[in-house]
Amino acid sequence: MNFLRQKMKSRQLQVIVVFLLFVWSSSLPLIPADLRMVIIGDTSPEFFSKKSPFFKNMIDKINGFQPDVVIHLGDMIAGYGLRRAESQWKEFDQLVSRIQAPFYRVPGNHDIYSKKSLEVYLKRYQKTYQSFDLKGYHFIVLWNVEENRLGHIGRKQFEWLKADLASSEQWKGAFVFVHVPLWTKTSRYVHQRDKDFWISKIHPLLVQNKVLAVFAGHYHRFGPTKEIDGIKYYISGGGGPRLNNLYIKNGGANHFLLVEVSGQQLEVQVIFENKIISAQDADVLKEVLK
Repeated sequence: MNFLRQKMKSRQLQVIVVFLLFVWSSSLPLIPADLRMVIIGDTSPEFFSKKSPFFKNMIDKINGFQPDVVIHLGDMIAGYGLRRAESQWKEFDQLVSRIQAPFYRVPGNHDIYSKKSLEVYLKRYQKTYQSFDLKGYHFIVLWNVEENRLGHIGRKQFEWLKADLASSEQWKGAFVFVHVPLWTKTSRYVHQRDKDFWISKIHPLLVQNKVLAVFAGHYHRFGPTKEIDGIKYYISGGGGPRLNNLYIKNGGANHFLLVEVSGQQLEVQVIFENKIISAQDADVLKEVLK
């Protein structure tokens, strides 16, 4: 009996040590970095479900990484109905107020889906697309669900983007954030002409102007990650409870990204509830959704 008790105590101690090591490592920078950012996407449509309040539970972990900036890739609220929109935005903003780093948001199709929802959004946040500089890097937030069309960027926004990129000599590198990815297999709801517009018009501009990576959400999974003409393209839509079935089948789970930048080099870690792995190891769909 004494032997069994000692064995159980030893096992319990091992579990406690592993847990403490994980918590300790989760609050430390993974590499020396010039810039550290957290990126999370798609905390809706079941954001307020008690079943899996992932984003709510991750706020302390996000703060523990001490990021320079936190960026949400869109679909922040359940949306698609104005009756509860104000209360949903209010609850979301109360949650975001706990984030200690500067916070930026990308509008998703659950956030803006009609003229009236656009008015609500603009009244609260003033802008649907914008750019800013931080620690020598340039950040571009785009709204690519214009006119209630998945993947669409209108002419006015495109002209703004061209003008914004004209100052690229002033920064070490740039990052672009959108909601809908247009460089991978897309759903039947994404117009081919919008995908073609990204590849033929926007992507060449990014290549010419020091863009290091583009991040999108929308699809409730991580990956597949692509590199096109030197630009890394990431999909991370795992910030809410409802995930892509194929992603779950291949071992995927809710997550957010920790991105650490040194010069022009990126180190991307995928943060799950109970583990941290590299973006390469987390890309479980790379051979399935090429």
